[in-house]
Amino acid sequence: MGDRVKVVVVDDQRLARMYVDLFVQSSTRYELAASIPYASDALAWFRSHEAGLVIMDVVMERGVDGLSAAAQLKREKPEVRIILCTSMAQPEWMDEARAAGIESFWYKEYSRLPLLEIMDRTMDGERVYLDEPPQATLGGLRTSELTERDKALLSCLTLGIPNKEIARRLHLSIHTVKNNLDELMDRTGIHSRTELAVKASRLGLNATE
Repeated sequence: MGDRVKVVVVDDQRLARMYVDLFVQSSTRYELAASIPYASDALAWFRSHEAGLVIMDVVMERGVDGLSAAAQLKREKPEVRIILCTSMAQPEWMDEARAAGIESFWYKEYSRLPLLEIMDRTMDGERVYLDEPPQATLGGLRTSELTERDKALLSCLTLGIPNKEIARRLHLSIHTVKNNLDELMDRTGIHSRTELAVKASRLGLNATE
């Protein structure tokens, strides 16, 4: 067991984290050192423990996001190798991960490469990134087709802000806000304001106060 690579899994989705945990535990090269739900807790864990590889989700429901935490961990523990993973295909996240020195980036649902291969290649000194990340979709609409106004509206929706406040924040009339939201629902095929907000948040289109 001492020769195995110690792995820390960080994902706030319990079932997803359990799946990766079991995957690591069933391998012969790796040993599960910790299974942690939040990125901030992972940073704290590394201040008193050691591991060689981190598999961390990008989107977190609370606290620091996985990308920011991974970048901070790289600064504090540059010897630790990191695989960021996500089910949300945002190309800019991959660019930010490269800039932060993160070794590899894995798309959960889309990747042609199995996780074990990514882990092995990462530990063997390779940096693994897809040449062209898959297209994320919001309902029936590709996120690459969202306008800046669409993104601003969605950010406000994730905060639960009513139309009157959205209009004030975006310097629009209430009528324009309502029309824009109706058009966005038609384009995505999502006709529930709550569902639209939840799916936008999961895609990383959320904002904070």
